[in-house]
Amino acid sequence: MSSIKVGFIGLGNIGLPIAKSLAKRGVPLTVYGRRQEVVEEMKALGAAVAGSPREMAAAADVVISVVRDIPETEEIIFGKDGVWESIQEGATIVIASTVSPEYCRELYAKAKNKGVRVIDVGLSKSRPANEEGEFTLMVGGDEDAVQRCRPVFEAIARHIFHLGGIGTGQTYKLVNQLALMSISTITCECLNLGLKAGLDLQKMIDVMRVSTGNSWRLQNLDYKLKSQKVSAAAQAPGRSTGAKDRALAMDLAEKVDANTPVLRFIDGLDMETAYDAYSARMRHFFK
Repeated sequence: MSSIKVGFIGLGNIGLPIAKSLAKRGVPLTVYGRRQEVVEEMKALGAAVAGSPREMAAAADVVISVVRDIPETEEIIFGKDGVWESIQEGATIVIASTVSPEYCRELYAKAKNKGVRVIDVGLSKSRPANEEGEFTLMVGGDEDAVQRCRPVFEAIARHIFHLGGIGTGQTYKLVNQLALMSISTITCECLNLGLKAGLDLQKMIDVMRVSTGNSWRLQNLDYKLKSQKVSAAAQAPGRSTGAKDRALAMDLAEKVDANTPVLRFIDGLDMETAYDAYSARMRHFFK
């Protein structure tokens, strides 16, 4: 059990199972959230509940943020009653949202003047579901800061990779996301072709999963079809990797002068129209 006191914000689809992992493994935890039902869920697991990011940070050695994007990160850190108003010298901020590497480096420099450490963490699933303790962490930051947080990370993840300095975790995450986006698109294209040819969706998945067409995307789709735990909208082609991730990946590619013709093709593709049979099948299955 870690004695490090953790403050946590971002109790959404990804953040909630992470916060639950911390609570169930006995990590001293204070959470802040806007949805009362998830706050009550965390309270029932023994987490303390803060009334603001400021109150949360005051109680924490490590603050973990899994909010949506840079504007939300700025709000919870620097906004009214934000983390910045109470975080103590020597504390660590862990940015586990998908944001740009540059933003992480800018926050790192600003926090250094305050005596606060910053680590960036690219999050990815180790299994199809958002299961507790089943994430992969791509970590960027100073060695001593990362080692100090390792007991916390071990409560969250199956795989932990410390990959370099600040911003490195986000860079690895974007490379990983590019692979996912590309594989997801071609998987939709293949399944759409099969459906147009009159093949059975589940049988296609069963065959491909034990053949050369297998992929994490296919395994994830198989899990969701069998569990029926997602909406048709969430299962539409391309929805698993949003516009934000594509924009960040394209921005990174431009900065490092990398050609990404597949990514740019995907960004301009209307997948709902292009893969109409697959889209219709998903709507029918989850209606």
